[in-house]
Amino acid sequence: MPAETHLVDLRELAVRLAHTAGHELLARQRSLSIDAADVETKSSASDPVSAADRASEKLITDGLTAARPGDGLLGEEGASRTSSTGLTWVIDPLDGTVNYLYGRLDWCVSIAAEDDHGALVGVVHQPRTGTTWSAVRGDGAYRDDQRLGALRRTELAAALVSTGFSYLPERRAEQAAILQDLLPAVRDVRRGGSAALDLCSVADGTADAYYEHLIQPWDVAAGALIAREAGATVVRGPVFPHGILAAAPTVAAPLQELLTRRSV
Repeated sequence: MPAETHLVDLRELAVRLAHTAGHELLARQRSLSIDAADVETKSSASDPVSAADRASEKLITDGLTAARPGDGLLGEEGASRTSSTGLTWVIDPLDGTVNYLYGRLDWCVSIAAEDDHGALVGVVHQPRTGTTWSAVRGDGAYRDDQRLGALRRTELAAALVSTGFSYLPERRAEQAAILQDLLPAVRDVRRGGSAALDLCSVADGTADAYYEHLIQPWDVAAGALIAREAGATVVRGPVFPHGILAAAPTVAAPLQELLTRRSV
């Protein structure tokens, strides 16, 4: 693992670039809408990407290249570079594009630095509120300057659970079937529209759990580290081969059991 001071430098770089990209996105949001001419679609007709997504990614990757030219890059909008340093930056330049285009609050910039063992540094910045969550592996998680931890102890029946849905219609139908089992078993369910922010909500206790069966690495690279460093149980791998579960420790096992009764 790099020296602690080096990791702090990486976090500061990610925070600075996330804020820079956030300012650009705020400026562009005033003139964008879901019907804008420069809004295209990706995996389905309901999965948009805009010029703002691409401009944000370019600002971030240009900044990373200037500061650390040997590091690898993996970005949602196509950034890709092999690492010569052992570090790769995983970037979601605008997580929650639909919310962004509709003028809603729940969108963010997500930046993580990974080595062979996973995320070393994670930063999630929500420009509309000015809130920044961050973490360094082994050194805890923060919401702005507040250290996070001591997650609420609760049972599944009293848990507030966040989730997200695929943009593919056939997958949505399968996810709806899982909700049929989940809704009677928990306090309530929320769908915010940003995986990174949902993970941060587990980290800061504004939700007790978050799960999603189909997710991309850039959606969760930073947020999963922040949740884990705040004390959440984060499950990936064989149980959620293409997804993620993050939950307060008292909720994680029963929620995982419930969610894996059906496969997606």
